[in-house]
Amino acid sequence: MKDKILQELANRNSFKLSDFTEVCHNNGCTLGDSAIRKRLQDLLKSGEIVRVGHGSYSVKREDHTHYFYRYSEQTEKIVEQVHEAHPYLNFTVFELVQLNEFLNHQIAHNAIFVSVENEVANFVFDTLRKLYPGKVLLYPSVETYHQYWSDDMIVITRLITEAPNGIEKPWHTCIEKLLVDIIAEPVIANTVSAGEHPTVYEDAFKKYVINETQLFRYAKRRSASGRIKKLIKEQTTIELKTRE
Repeated sequence: MKDKILQELANRNSFKLSDFTEVCHNNGCTLGDSAIRKRLQDLLKSGEIVRVGHGSYSVKREDHTHYFYRYSEQTEKIVEQVHEAHPYLNFTVFELVQLNEFLNHQIAHNAIFVSVENEVANFVFDTLRKLYPGKVLLYPSVETYHQYWSDDMIVITRLITEAPNGIEKPWHTCIEKLLVDIIAEPVIANTVSAGEHPTVYEDAFKKYVINETQLFRYAKRRSASGRIKKLIKEQTTIELKTRE
């Protein structure tokens, strides 16, 4: 029965709990609402169904995976040092070369972006500045970044409220945050040609499970939701699964 249910749902771009319940009943399932909700949760845990938005789901395609990036030893070291000095800090880390998976024009020199809450940014800056003198910038403008840039420069940026965390570790940059930040984070956006954006989005949506609600909630916080929707609609073949 499960295979028939999944096969029918796979024909839909996305579905909600009510759709799942209807398909289960149409295929002879006599379970009550609470048991059907549990069945849906079990399928989410097994990875056969993925969450694509708030209350929206999709049958996982065989060619789709959850985004994962293996960070450099340098970044892992920085994360360990930040954790040691500020054990309760909420932060995320992004490497510029992390984008090379999606870009035609490869980035040759790395920079490490540490996003922290505004109230503690100066403390983190002081911690890293002592460890890496001359290699740390706090909230730099695009001009300042290029003026003082060096390989493996550490850039402290503001962690926007409701920024999504990584799946494996909270400090990882998830795919939804990456897709927004290449457009909304000025220094990062300045290093990636706007002409590359459609390819980045096409490739990301083709390869990875994207939580569209998470993406557009964060994009809205960064005042980039309209630009991203326009990009997807006018410059890609992406068919969004939700109406975010």
